[in-house]
Amino acid sequence: MLILQMEEKKDHLYATLEGSLTCKETYQLEHYLIPYMIKRKTKSLVCDCKKLKKIDFDGKYALLKAKVVLKKHGGSFLLCDVKEKIKKELIGYRMRIL
Repeated sequence: MLILQMEEKKDHLYATLEGSLTCKETYQLEHYLIPYMIKRKTKSLVCDCKKLKKIDFDGKYALLKAKVVLKKHGGSFLLCDVKEKIKKELIGYRMRIL
């Protein structure tokens, strides 16, 4: 299960991801987060991944889709507080990780 919490400050969106980001849970990113960013013309997305426990291929692809949408509109994408195990799985996806 994935819990997605969002907070917007001006053109910046802060999202907290909690739980697992797997095939079944990518729905929230693809059908809520990404359309929300497009509608609001979000300039940057900061994802707090401190409570993210697991990610699979579909989860990585959903994050990549969000990054691509932001880049198309000149925005930036940042993942923060990512656990080492998940960082290793994101190698090759060219995402900024703090």
